[in-house]
Amino acid sequence: MSTPDDGAPAETPRPVQASRIAGAHGHRTVRIAVAVASAVTVVATLGSTVAWAGLQGINDNIDKQEIQAGTNRPTKPAPTDPTEYEPLNILVMGTDTRTGQGDDFGNPGTTASGNGHSDTTILLHVSADRSRALAVSIPRDSWVTRPSCKDGDTSTVTGRFNEAFSAGGPSCTIRAVEALTDVRIDHFVVVDFKGFQAVVDSVGGVPICLAEAVDDPLSGLKLDAGTHVLDGTQALAFARARKTLGDGSDLSRIDRQQVFLSALIRQVQSKSLLTDAGTLYSVLVSVSESLTVDTGLGTVDDLTGLAVSMQGLTPSKVKFVTVPWVARSDGATIEWNDAKADPIWQSMINDTAYPPGASKLDGAVLTTAPSAVRVKVLNGSGVDGQARVAAEQLAAQGFVVVGVATAPKILDVTTVDYDPKYDESARTLAFAAKAGERTATGSGNVLTLTIGKDWTGTQTVVIKSSGSGSPSSGVTAKPADENVCVS
Repeated sequence: MSTPDDGAPAETPRPVQASRIAGAHGHRTVRIAVAVASAVTVVATLGSTVAWAGLQGINDNIDKQEIQAGTNRPTKPAPTDPTEYEPLNILVMGTDTRTGQGDDFGNPGTTASGNGHSDTTILLHVSADRSRALAVSIPRDSWVTRPSCKDGDTSTVTGRFNEAFSAGGPSCTIRAVEALTDVRIDHFVVVDFKGFQAVVDSVGGVPICLAEAVDDPLSGLKLDAGTHVLDGTQALAFARARKTLGDGSDLSRIDRQQVFLSALIRQVQSKSLLTDAGTLYSVLVSVSESLTVDTGLGTVDDLTGLAVSMQGLTPSKVKFVTVPWVARSDGATIEWNDAKADPIWQSMINDTAYPPGASKLDGAVLTTAPSAVRVKVLNGSGVDGQARVAAEQLAAQGFVVVGVATAPKILDVTTVDYDPKYDESARTLAFAAKAGERTATGSGNVLTLTIGKDWTGTQTVVIKSSGSGSPSSGVTAKPADENVCVS
């Protein structure tokens, strides 16, 4: 392991935990990366004026459908703190076909058998103040009880979650999600992967870190360990690779594809997206031909309005999480851990940060143990003794407290100041102290925690293991600004 100039250990990329559930399902695979990559890219590209002009010419390429999810739907509570926008819940689905979305949901002349397979479902919540987004992956092999989606039939059926799409297209999947989560879905996006390679190539490729070399003859992917910038062809092979990355299961692919989506989001932002009008138009044509959306997102004004509202949403504010689960005895399907999943749905319903009760800095994957963090505690609360109390509570968790003093000024918000080389140490300390701000203006291996007026005590740090995890994993929110290695 290399070390920084000051001699403290350098922080290294963290491997992604793989699921223990085996049971890959043949060649039905790549929907998550393709679906959300395309959707994210569409939204990102719409942030420029030239994209709006280009979209006017390709608006007809996007298929539009009404949401027909019945009358017994969840309601959204009135906002307690009205803002310019409303919170949004968008269901992103990936499919291997765009033909036939189901007679049962108002599409005469089509049949349910034409829906194809949907191996991807991600529920995306965007906060009303547009300060954060939470993307929740729903495993296709979740064993659930859902509405049957038959006209006039209020009965339910039990089976794999992804059977809802085959039964009745996006509206049936929306009914399933709403019944399972009590979260009202505002919009949906269905996407195939025809434009995927063009999207990746348009941003100059996507950097991906591999913990081990990959040689997958089925997908054609052959790469050494380390960081590579994948072009469109390689990215598609990366998404398709089954047996040489992870354990071949749906859950393992979800972890890997969330890493890819995070990398794509970072790359899109770093490029400030495409400034060449011709190239941008070509990319938008490719992506739009792969999209089906609800009528509420089917116009230029709808899409551009959404994009404008989300312009300030940085990668660090976009979190990925998988529905908490436990293995079933069949070894091929899983059940949701409702006790752990309910707080996720409640955060969406109430438009609050996840994890619940956490500061705006929470949700990161914590990988640096308190015992590896050196901290000086300053009292900026205006209350005598607060720094000493904080120091004692931190020391009890294993933090190395090197000093306690009075801050030069009173602060409203508890703040961690740190050397940028110790970003992961700062995440751990900020979580423990429920700090409202982090500033990367410090230097050296000692972090400074300044207790502000808002300080209410510490919370327990749980470090993510580098191992394979337990069968009930999937409750850690991973921010899109984290660069981790795929194992």
